[in-house]
Amino acid sequence: MKYSAAYVILFSIFCFSIQTVLSATTCNTGYYLDGTNCYPCTPGTYCPDGFRKLECSPGQYSNSFTSSSCSSCQRGYYTTKTSSTKCNICPLGFMCASADREPVGCPRGTYQDTYGSTQCQSCSRGYYSISANSTQCTICPKGSECPRADQAPLSCRPGTYSYDDGTYSCTPCPSGWYTTQTGALLCFICPEGSECTRADQPPTLCRPGTYSSAPGSVCSSCPSNTYATEYGQVSCAVCPLGYECTQSDQKPQPCARGYYRDATISSCQRCPSGMWTKNTTSFRCETCPVGFECPTPDSSPVSCRAGTYSSQINTNSCSQCDSGYFTVETGSISCRQCPRGYYCPRPDANPIPCPPGTYSDYKQTQCSKCSSGYYTTTSSSSNCLICPSGYACGMPSLPPQICPVGTSADYAASSCTSCSSGYYAVHNSSSICTPCAPGYYCDDTKACPKQCSAGQYSSAGQTSCYQCSSSAGCSSVPGVFDCSTCVTAKPTGCQ
Repeated sequence: MKYSAAYVILFSIFCFSIQTVLSATTCNTGYYLDGTNCYPCTPGTYCPDGFRKLECSPGQYSNSFTSSSCSSCQRGYYTTKTSSTKCNICPLGFMCASADREPVGCPRGTYQDTYGSTQCQSCSRGYYSISANSTQCTICPKGSECPRADQAPLSCRPGTYSYDDGTYSCTPCPSGWYTTQTGALLCFICPEGSECTRADQPPTLCRPGTYSSAPGSVCSSCPSNTYATEYGQVSCAVCPLGYECTQSDQKPQPCARGYYRDATISSCQRCPSGMWTKNTTSFRCETCPVGFECPTPDSSPVSCRAGTYSSQINTNSCSQCDSGYFTVETGSISCRQCPRGYYCPRPDANPIPCPPGTYSDYKQTQCSKCSSGYYTTTSSSSNCLICPSGYACGMPSLPPQICPVGTSADYAASSCTSCSSGYYAVHNSSSICTPCAPGYYCDDTKACPKQCSAGQYSSAGQTSCYQCSSSAGCSSVPGVFDCSTCVTAKPTGCQ
């Protein structure tokens, strides 16, 4: 052991003192007795009782002569030897919790950057140390995470990223973003026309029937009346009018004939009754015109047959003409009434003239026979004529027959009536038979009255004269109707 000059001088002084107390039997503390001599304790030892000289234990030291006790190493210092004259400071990268033991190296995940430390410091969050005796921790690099300070950085898994140094754990990609890389610094936004349901997988193209219109969005089903038949669509096409898109992942299907689709409905609809379409892919139904019928919406309008009509649009079936009406044309919008003097037994045929002896008013399906005493000798009669007086109309289709002499007929007679006894008709077409005048007798209905002879009389309508009494005053006057007054009359129509 080497000593400094001052130490040698002190030792010389103590030696001189020893030489002056050669006969001592006890020593002061800090000194020890060797035989009969007292000696000072040297550095690294201590003399607690004036007799013994003891070595300083590990973790203690004595750096001067005449020490009665050793000093403990201060915190952060150590010595593992006995008889130490000084303590060693704890080095960088180590900790010295016990002064009597060797420094302990800082374990992984810790460090010590200061001399004289009793413990190691843990690495800060986002830092790491994978070697012992570290004097500093390393910051976790970009694209990595450091969940444990005693392990090497872990590259960010696909679907996660770290943009900054010192990341404790990688950040999951936001919704609509992705990365398939290991150790990614950034995530990529999902492009339009795709969706990213998993951040660790590449974008998936939108399936037919779906779309995504903006980056980072999910695929959405096509709205009603739109479609998309290919993958990766950013929008859905509008279903054209006249087509239906009930399956948004399929091409538009044309509306069948008789069906239509406009902008207000989502599927092809059958045309309302009485309407029709010209072809497929119709976006509206056509109006069935008047004079036509549209029994099915998938066929063109059909002209109303003879005997039928349609007066309104959108008729699915033409109407039969009412009784007494007719139309012989096709495509009629109305029926005509059967005219007077005709009859219409069939609505699809022209009117038939009423034969002689019959008549008709408007809208008749058959002619009426003239009533008894009426007639018509022409066809197409709208009424019958009354048989005139003096004539008989036994056959309504023949002209009136003149009543012969001795007969008569009033108006509307179907036959001539023979004059009754006492009556006469001396002219053809007599309307009445004339009663035989008083003073006359009529024994022949076809001849004029005959005057009663003188001395005879008759009242009106007699077929013979009566004899006046013998006392009558007018027995000499012919043609009297009263024998007492001698009054005479004259027959009618025989002058």
